[in-house]
Amino acid sequence: MNDECTLMWRVEARDHGRQVREVLQGRLHVSRRLVRLAITQNGIRRNGRPAYLSERVSAGDILEIRWGETPSDDVLPEPIPFETLYEDEDVLVVNKPPGMLVHPTKGVYTGTLANGVVYAWRLTGSHRPFRPLNRLDRDTSGLVLIAKNQFAHHRLSRDLRFAESGRSPVFGADEAGRWDGMRRVHREYAALVQGRVVADRGWIDLPIERDPNHGNRRQVAPTGRRARTRFEVVERVENATHLKVRLQTGRTHQIRVHFAELGHPIIGDTLYGEPSPWIERQALHAERLVFDHPRTGERIQVTAPWFPDMVELWQRLKELGR
Repeated sequence: MNDECTLMWRVEARDHGRQVREVLQGRLHVSRRLVRLAITQNGIRRNGRPAYLSERVSAGDILEIRWGETPSDDVLPEPIPFETLYEDEDVLVVNKPPGMLVHPTKGVYTGTLANGVVYAWRLTGSHRPFRPLNRLDRDTSGLVLIAKNQFAHHRLSRDLRFAESGRSPVFGADEAGRWDGMRRVHREYAALVQGRVVADRGWIDLPIERDPNHGNRRQVAPTGRRARTRFEVVERVENATHLKVRLQTGRTHQIRVHFAELGHPIIGDTLYGEPSPWIERQALHAERLVFDHPRTGERIQVTAPWFPDMVELWQRLKELGR
């Protein structure tokens, strides 16, 4: 098989006598679809021998489940450099530069992050598909989380859907840094907005829908889908504010739409605001990402440095505000 993913698990005493199926789905959280796929590839073993889903396990047994990837040829490999901030056998986290699409779209088949990542994988003999868990606008920079196998994609997609459902009773961590134990994916952005935001922190809870008069725009409207954004002021200068922004839902252009609606559009955002003489894109950067590792459950935190254009913009604004 090309690009295999293998999970191994030592059966605990509390699972003695359970069926293989119950352990795989209950302890390892393997989806039914992946279990079926593993069966077709003879990829389920107990103590090194092929196992049936219905057979009973004993404490200390070693269960193994294995899948082979289906090679994907829909992305053309290109030698495009990218910055890797975290990588292991299951996930890849990169710092996407501004001006780059995450994935090819209609009419744009090259020059994307996907082309560069697939090229890097091919150099190692890997032909796995490109599976981004989050997508950033072309001119929004920062962290993109990529699953390297089907199991990681399933687990992280589920966690991200929950995080974006708005069902979590509190947002991310409290002031002491504790987590609510329910929200498994946490995304934080740095945003430089026009004007001085008065409130030190707050929530924006405004529904968003597609603008019927402009295919690429979104707008706040009562008939839109619920969208919730939390913000905190990091620093103010005379005519601008540096915000730390956290998403509870994940609507298209959510941060850009919300702050434009409040009268504080992202600096340089020509779609929802106006051009800036000092930066050629919206000053928005996916700065911090926290997620539960799909295999180990360990809390992983990754922070991405700003790109030079945002650094220089904020420095210039601070100098003008003196």
